[in-house]
Amino acid sequence: MYQLRCTKKVQDLLNVKPSDLAEPTAENFALGCWYVNTFTQNRKKCLLFVEESTLMSFVLTGFRKEHIKNFPLIFKAGLLQLLRLEKIPTEIISSYESGTEDLIITKTLSKKTLGNMNDLLSLYQHFISYDGGLEYCDLDQITMRANRTPQRNLEWSFSVEALHKRLLTNITNN
Repeated sequence: MYQLRCTKKVQDLLNVKPSDLAEPTAENFALGCWYVNTFTQNRKKCLLFVEESTLMSFVLTGFRKEHIKNFPLIFKAGLLQLLRLEKIPTEIISSYESGTEDLIITKTLSKKTLGNMNDLLSLYQHFISYDGGLEYCDLDQITMRANRTPQRNLEWSFSVEALHKRLLTNITNN
């Protein structure tokens, strides 16, 4: 089960009331906790997802109200695209493909992670604008660049390195 730790703006976008929020719990598998924020780029609503422990991130563009009912599937598709983009081994991708789409919405917990997410949001917006906007940029390349930006909270290593290490540790422990 995935936990999406949503900012207030995302809670409002998804029509989630404070009483509907689940209590945050400990992560139950390698890529289970994601922080989510929203921003507008070229008049399109975008969602930024940042994994809590590795700071891996990806952006989904063109989110509209009618997508709310398919939100779990949309998130899972974005996650699988990220794993393929980063050349994660097929057996790991397969386990995520066949895994659950269940997710719970919680409030954010860590100001430190929120700070990282805001930095990444600015980075994505800069890269998208620099490349000419959403219709001209290569969002896959931007995602790869963002995930290869040194992160202070990861002792100046890259998010993609933290992802590979996390998945390798998870395989070894199972």
